[in-house]
Amino acid sequence: MVMLTPFYTMKKSSSAWKYVLILAATGAVAAVGGKVSQCVVDSMHASTQIPPMEPAKADAVARQILEMKCADCHAQDASYSKFWNFFSFGLLSDHVDGAKRAFTLTPDYSVRSGNVDYLKMDYVLRTRRMPLASYSAVHLGSRLTPTDVAILRQKYKEQGAEARAFAPIAAPAAPQTDLEKARIYLGYKLYHDGRLSTNNLVSCSSCHELTKGGTDNLSKSKGVPGPDGYPQLGGVNAPTTFNAAGNIRQFWDGRAADLKEQAGGPPLNPVEMGYACEADWDIIAHKLSNDPELVALFAYVFGERGINADTITTAIAAYEQTLVTPDSAFDAYLKGDEKALTDTQKAGMKSFVELGCATCHSGPTLGGISFEYINTHGDLRALATPAGYNEGAFGLRDFTKKEEHKDMFRVPNLRNVALTAPYFHTGTVNSLQEAVSIMIKTQNGAGAADDTTVKNITRFLEAQTGKLYGKPANALTPEDVQLQPVIPQQ
Repeated sequence: MVMLTPFYTMKKSSSAWKYVLILAATGAVAAVGGKVSQCVVDSMHASTQIPPMEPAKADAVARQILEMKCADCHAQDASYSKFWNFFSFGLLSDHVDGAKRAFTLTPDYSVRSGNVDYLKMDYVLRTRRMPLASYSAVHLGSRLTPTDVAILRQKYKEQGAEARAFAPIAAPAAPQTDLEKARIYLGYKLYHDGRLSTNNLVSCSSCHELTKGGTDNLSKSKGVPGPDGYPQLGGVNAPTTFNAAGNIRQFWDGRAADLKEQAGGPPLNPVEMGYACEADWDIIAHKLSNDPELVALFAYVFGERGINADTITTAIAAYEQTLVTPDSAFDAYLKGDEKALTDTQKAGMKSFVELGCATCHSGPTLGGISFEYINTHGDLRALATPAGYNEGAFGLRDFTKKEEHKDMFRVPNLRNVALTAPYFHTGTVNSLQEAVSIMIKTQNGAGAADDTTVKNITRFLEAQTGKLYGKPANALTPEDVQLQPVIPQQ
């Protein structure tokens, strides 16, 4: 690649602006030229077929394309000259920083798992959105030819990227032993037990009610009372516990590695359940030890380990592992039932893929497996929150303290999404259709979609409502979610 650079020296400050204007004009011409060259190159290769190659050679060719035409921006260690960035009016930093925000050629599995990076790459290849015309204008030879695209797409197809975009969600494995059944039942009891809080009233189910899609349908959840006697409000909207076992990490900011660690968070949150330090687990354990049924269950499940933070959170996590909702209309469609989705929902699914929604909302749970920026192509907060909204959450940065993680939030899974309003971490959008519209405007980069497209996608998302314990998640009653008591074997 050859980079077109500005003049090396500017001898007199009085003539500096002349060169800047010349450079700007040259850049504008080059940008147009980059777009024209794309059309010319595409037309020259329009009928080009992928030449027959051995798998090893094909992989080497694909790797060479990535290294020569993509790595300058998408490599984890990609950098740019501040000097030339100044003379490109920030173009270089826009390219490199923007590329790293999207994905890197060497996946960072701490922020994205599964298939997300491959799906993003395949999406930009399919839509020919990369490299940008402004990038190719100053990097001659970087434009991907149709042959390049075909080779790369074939590479990702062989790696199963396309096939793993959607997958039916599997039902949780049934407990095989009495001990497993007792552990799950103990977790169920603790999930609904207010004694984990200082006022003995706030439980896990207070904010994650199973008859409400695993949420409380509130903008911000109510915790224990504050000094004024009124319930304190959490800082973000409560995410669903349904299918949470499939998340890359727990909480919007990823501060818990798994369900067990997540279960230990709210009890020690002064706003949520009221306790504040590790020693307070002794208070919780003491309260639970006055319940004969729980004492017997803990003894049976954990033996001499007793009642403590470790055993409490282990049991709750075991129960939450079972909160999986298979058998939605979409699952049936994926398993071969063409009639499971309406024509409108199928049109919505097509748009969901074509607009790139499926790059982040992928896998069996349609999301939850990566952290992404909420302001990729627009300011989500500006569209999703009312004037004067006081934002106190900045995503993954709140956990890692790394500035590059600011505004990276865990992508919510979209299973049962029709049941979990209000939406976003802000909890400020009550309509699923409005949430879809906002996401397209801020995350896609193609501007607003027409009303029909937004409605179709909304209907498709309504087909994600699954079943819990064999009952539709949108029709669950308190009786439906009760587990049968397990009597410990003597």
